Amino acid sequence: MLIEIQGEHTGSITMFGDVAIKLLKMMGQSGNPEGAVRAEEVSDALTTLQAALEKFEEPEPAAQTENEDEEDDSRISLATRARPLIDLLQSNADQHGYVMWKAK
Repeated sequence: MLIEIQGEHTGSITMFGDVAIKLLKMMGQSGNPEGAVRAEEVSDALTTLQAALEKFEEPEPAAQTENEDEEDDSRISLATRARPLIDLLQSNADQHGYVMWKAK
């Protein structure tokens, strides 16, 4: 499943569902694949997400074998995956716009 996240004053981003749901929960949302944050609450959601990411500890990566592809997606940190969402939230908070998401 993919989730598309769109801001009132920005374009949209698409994330893998499991990552998006985890980040939405870290923002203080329910984690439903469809939802929205009102314009006046976007700044608080951004602050909540950033605080949760600071406390989040990445799991230890599994040992890599010679046969494994070096481009293993599991080694990409959640903070790195969250960067487009943080930018989208920041832009909409600055412009007093809402943010919404839906499954694709």
